[in-house]
Amino acid sequence: MRRGRASGVFAAALISAAAPPSTAAMAADAAPQSGRWQWLARTYWYVPAEYLLAIASSPALKAPVPVSDQTVYYISHFAGGYFWGTTAVSYTRTSGAPASDAVSCLQLVGSVTPEGAVHLTFTPLGSKSAPSGSTSQSTVGVGTMTRQRYQWTMENQMSTVAVGSLLLSHWAYMYQCKPSEPCFAELPGVGVSVPDFLAPCAQAPGGG
Repeated sequence: MRRGRASGVFAAALISAAAPPSTAAMAADAAPQSGRWQWLARTYWYVPAEYLLAIASSPALKAPVPVSDQTVYYISHFAGGYFWGTTAVSYTRTSGAPASDAVSCLQLVGSVTPEGAVHLTFTPLGSKSAPSGSTSQSTVGVGTMTRQRYQWTMENQMSTVAVGSLLLSHWAYMYQCKPSEPCFAELPGVGVSVPDFLAPCAQAPGGG
């Protein structure tokens, strides 16, 4: 009797060990942590020199033309997969297109999924430095968190009406810029520091 009972217990243990884990257990193991992007709070992001190229198009232009577009984000807060802060943008003509070196200020509200899909919304802020004729419409962009050069970047793309009928299309790997790095003292394409570039936006209504 003991032998038979022991064999039954051993067989039951084998069956239990061989049973596949539940779907919920597998999902919990496979899903990225919901707070994995918490470190985005209080970070600065910019466009490196190799990704400054954007395309300007308009019915008033014979063909789309290249412009240089520097964009800086300061992400002040992060909560539950959402982040928000301030954006400063300046674009300059490279050949034959209307352009402005004035800084446009926008409120940034974004979301990032645990897997790294990014959604961005930019709402213009009132600023004395904004180019004349700037749009008051919000702009939507999409992207993904992507590893480049051993660090996380935002691989973003968007299109927006910049001034009048001028449409600006841009994609870039945006990199984090830390105060100890050269980009913080001199941004590519505009030649000023990150704090100076963002300064007009901090003074704008609703700015950070």
